[in-house]
Amino acid sequence: MRYSGPVETAHRPELATPVRAFAQHLARGVDRIPMVDLAALFGAQPDVLEAIARRGDIELSDGTFTNDGPELVIPAGRVEIEVPSLLRGTYSSEDGGFSLAFPQPDFTLRACVTLLVFRKCFDLQAMRATSTDMVLDFGGGPADRRFTFGSPTTEE
Repeated sequence: MRYSGPVETAHRPELATPVRAFAQHLARGVDRIPMVDLAALFGAQPDVLEAIARRGDIELSDGTFTNDGPELVIPAGRVEIEVPSLLRGTYSSEDGGFSLAFPQPDFTLRACVTLLVFRKCFDLQAMRATSTDMVLDFGGGPADRRFTFGSPTTEE
């Protein structure tokens, strides 16, 4: 059964620049993007970017992307982000934005939360970004997030 509750929304204007840069990379048809550029979409801190940089580049070819590197567990407040040794999916670029899809759970980012002794993980299924927002789709569940970039008083 698909979650039908509200998607948590946060105003994150600092993400506008990395989202725009990532979209421009894809629109130009480059064959590589530094993995740190993907991490910047999540507002990763400098110490985290250093670990992610060791994974090298995301390789792009005919609408698919891959990145090989060491598995990582990145603390992010109450959440841990798990990066598998092989990250793989599909991408598209359109109208100043982009979409990334992670159709196979073994090759996607995972967000894990531990409450007391219970650990719950959510696999990232897709990311969609426009010039005004970015949506992280964890399968329609309570982990889904929307980040807005424009003025919070003028957005829908």
